[in-house]
Amino acid sequence: MNLVFEKYISDYSADLTRLCISLCGNVSDADDLFQDTWYKAIKNYGKYNFDMPFDKWLYSICVNTYKDSLRLFYNKRKMIFKTEEDKTEFLNSIPDSCPDNYDDYLQLHTAVNALPKKQKIVIVLYYFKDYSLNEISEILKIPIGTVKSRLNLAKSTLKRRLNNEEI
Repeated sequence: MNLVFEKYISDYSADLTRLCISLCGNVSDADDLFQDTWYKAIKNYGKYNFDMPFDKWLYSICVNTYKDSLRLFYNKRKMIFKTEEDKTEFLNSIPDSCPDNYDDYLQLHTAVNALPKKQKIVIVLYYFKDYSLNEISEILKIPIGTVKSRLNLAKSTLKRRLNNEEI
């Protein structure tokens, strides 16, 4: 393998793992998404535009692979966790999690995971990956107004869900 790509894998694997877990909601599917993303990145490296930061290119591959996987029949289930062990494994796999905030995190995670996929992706990229609205627009290849709209809708939905209001 190319030494440059080995450096990319070394530099971006941890962040890509967290993005995959945030999108998928369980470790098993996140592992598959992680593998598929790197496979596609290596396969399509010749198409990479060096004017774009590598992480944006990689995350757009990840998000598009995630969206494609949702279209497949076997991934159209609404279940977040198959077992209590899966939920515990997922929560324990998140770095920097504080046991004092476990219940709050679980409630937030459940609410984010229940969002429609377009809103969920924008929330994850904005709040969990710290991308700007412009960067999200570039990654998703959608107008910035659409990003703002999805973000506002997702925030209001989360606020209502977290305050136990009817949606």
